[in-house]
Amino acid sequence: MVLFTIGTVVLAAWVGLLRQALATERHLVRLPEVAPDPDPPSVSVVVPCRNEAPCVEAAVRSLLAQDLPALEVVAVDDRSEDATGALLDRLAAGDPRLTVVHLAALPAGWLGKNHALQVGGERARGEWLHFTDGDVVTAPDALRRALGFARARGLGHVAAAPRFVAPGLLERAFVSAFAVVASAVFRVADLPRAGTRGFIGVGAFNLVRRADWLRVGGHSKLRFEVVDDVKLGLLLRRSGVPQGAVSAGELVSVRWQHGFVPSVLGLVKNAFAACEYRLGLALLAAAVVAGLGAGPLAAALGLLAAGHPLAALPAALAALLAAAIHGTTARRVAGGSGAEGLLWPLVALALAGVIVGSAVVAVARGAVVWRGTRYPLPALRRGLVRRRDWPASGAAGWPAGGRK
Repeated sequence: MVLFTIGTVVLAAWVGLLRQALATERHLVRLPEVAPDPDPPSVSVVVPCRNEAPCVEAAVRSLLAQDLPALEVVAVDDRSEDATGALLDRLAAGDPRLTVVHLAALPAGWLGKNHALQVGGERARGEWLHFTDGDVVTAPDALRRALGFARARGLGHVAAAPRFVAPGLLERAFVSAFAVVASAVFRVADLPRAGTRGFIGVGAFNLVRRADWLRVGGHSKLRFEVVDDVKLGLLLRRSGVPQGAVSAGELVSVRWQHGFVPSVLGLVKNAFAACEYRLGLALLAAAVVAGLGAGPLAAALGLLAAGHPLAALPAALAALLAAAIHGTTARRVAGGSGAEGLLWPLVALALAGVIVGSAVVAVARGAVVWRGTRYPLPALRRGLVRRRDWPASGAAGWPAGGRK
C-alpha cells in the first residue's frame, strides 16, 4: 500500500534524524559549563546595525559589559534611517571602548550587512573578532567562556547557538522547527574530525581568530552572500580552520522576529539563498520538509480510516518521534514546554511554504530585496560561495598534518 510505504520511509528518515540528534547532543558543549579563559586575549566585537533603534542599546550595553580586560566594540551604522546612529554615538561618548562607524553609502557589488562587517573587521584591532547582530543580548561571561573553549581545543572559529526569545506558542514552534532543520544541515558531530564536510556559522555568535579571518579574505569573499554567517563558517572550514560549536543557553539570546507571522515572513529573504538560488533544490527541500511534517500524520490517519491499524503503526511511530524531537528542540532552544512538538505538522508545512514562497518571490522579482535595497538574482548567484565547490582534498577538514 502506498500509505504504508510512505509511513515506513518517513519513519526511517526520522530514525536517522534521531541518531544525528543524539550525536549532536553528545558533541554540543554547553557554554555555561565551560571554564572561562583565565588569561583572555584581546577581542574586538563587530556589530553591523541598520535601523536597530528598538534593541541596539541593550545589545551594545551587554557587549560592553563583557568580562574581558582588552575589549573593543566596533558598531557599524549602515545607512540607518532611524535613531540607531544617535543612540550609538551617545553610548560611545560614555565609553571609549566603543567605536562607531557611520556608513552613508553602499559600494557597488556588496550587500549592506556584509560591507558593514568588512568595514568593522578592518577597523578592529583585537586578536579575536566576534561577529554578532544588533539585537543580540550577550551575558557578561559569554565571550570569556567561548574563548576558553576555543583556546583549550586549538580552534580558530566558534559558533554558538543562541536562546530564541519567543513568547508565543506558535512562534516558539516555528523557530524550533527551523532549528530542527538547521541541525540536520550543521553536522556538529563531524566538526572535530578532519576530512568531513561538517561546518557551522551562526549570525548571533561567530567568534573568529583575526589571523584566520584575514587569511580567508575576510567578508570580501562574501560580498553578495545573503546567508553570510553560514557561508563564513563554510569558508573558514574549507580553508582548514578548526571549528567548534556550543549551545549558549541563556548566555546569548535574541528575539528572531516579533510573532509567528513575522517569523514566517522573516525567512522569505533567506530561504532561497540557503538553497543557493537553485529552484530545483528549493522545491526538493520544501517537499522533504513537508513530507517529514505532514506525511506521518496523513498516512497514519488514512490507514486508520481505511481499517488498517497495524499498517498505520510505522506512520504513527514516525509522527510521535517527530513530535518528540521537535518538542525537545523547543525546550532546548526556546525555553518551551515540549508541547510545541504537537504543532510540528503545521509549522513544518509553514516552513515548506516559506521555502517555496522565497523561491517564487525571488524568481518573479529577479532579485532579493533586503532592508530596502534590491539585489539582482544574477549578481547574487555569481557571488555565491557554493557548498558543492568544496575542494577535493585537504581543506574539507584540516590540512593533512595540520591542527587537530
